[in-house]
Amino acid sequence: MFIDQRTTRFFRVYGLVFSFVLLSACSEPNQETDQKIKPTTTQASKQSANYHQSADIRTISPSMSYDIKRVYIGKVVSKQLTSLSFEYAGKVAKVYVDSGDLVSKGQLLAEFDTELLTIQRQAIVTTIEQFRARAELNRLNLSRINNLSTKGYSSKQAVDELEAEKKIISADISRQQANIASIEYQISHAKLHAPFAAVISSRTVAEGENFSRNQKAFNLIQQADHEVSVGVPIKVASQLVVGQTLSITLNKQTLTGRILAIGKQVHEVSRTIELRLGLKQTLTFYNGQLAQVNIKQRVEQAGFWLPLSALTDGIRGQWNVYQVTNTRNDLLTISATTVEVKYATLDAAYITGLPLVPHEVIASGVHRYVPRQIVKRITKAIKQMASTGQSL
Repeated sequence: MFIDQRTTRFFRVYGLVFSFVLLSACSEPNQETDQKIKPTTTQASKQSANYHQSADIRTISPSMSYDIKRVYIGKVVSKQLTSLSFEYAGKVAKVYVDSGDLVSKGQLLAEFDTELLTIQRQAIVTTIEQFRARAELNRLNLSRINNLSTKGYSSKQAVDELEAEKKIISADISRQQANIASIEYQISHAKLHAPFAAVISSRTVAEGENFSRNQKAFNLIQQADHEVSVGVPIKVASQLVVGQTLSITLNKQTLTGRILAIGKQVHEVSRTIELRLGLKQTLTFYNGQLAQVNIKQRVEQAGFWLPLSALTDGIRGQWNVYQVTNTRNDLLTISATTVEVKYATLDAAYITGLPLVPHEVIASGVHRYVPRQIVKRITKAIKQMASTGQSL
């Protein structure tokens, strides 16, 4: 029992001594390692103190105005668009064209059956011959009465009656001649001709149809001299002049149109002013086809153009730009300036809020910088790589 206690105490003391020796052995190499690391850490600190990030710095100059590109939707309209119809009722004898056909000026499109009109004309001609026979009899009777009147064998009343009958017969002949002229006019207009070179957009007449007066037979659209009609706001219309050329996008093609007229009436619904633009190109257009009219609206306000990549978020939804000022040894200090964006495109923005003098700003990578940071200018080689889209 006594021997076991001494043995246990011996092993405890021996274990403490062994642990102390191990700790001493481990601590000596660590101290040597720390001594070796200290010079390396100091050297890295000196190197980081001399390192400055490069920044893409560009100079922006003030501008007195900027242009806003507006797009307005209009439609293509034909300069000549008409609906043809016969002037009077009749039976359609023949139709020579159909929808979609191209016709030339004066081409015959359709015609009426004129047999009934010819019969009516012949009847009127016969009536006129009858009246002329009565007129001849009246002339002979009047001649004999006048001879007897000189001898005192006839009364004045008989002479007056024959004179009145003469005038009535003459009036009847004139009326029948007018009827003949009317019949001949209907016969000459029984044929429907194209008033100009066009395309038949629709046909609403058929052979054998009893056509009523002023019923539409054909719709014609001229294939030349197309125009674009578009409505624009009053403010935009006031900046345009007749004869000015505008860009028009039609069928993914960019065309030019000249302003023919600027309306003076405000549309009751859209509250816009109508513009009529003539198309200079001789292409194939379709009546009612949609077209985009591109108008540049100039805004007179001083500011600066800069890349969108030069803008960074500010507090409370504001926008900031990072300006730089020279310090020493070609180094620059960054300062943040709050600006207001007036207009933006896909890659640029027009801002206000800076004095109207040239400024140097960081044009890209603004998320890597903070105010009061010291940077240096980017080298030309790196700037060229950045402009071509390569990684820095």
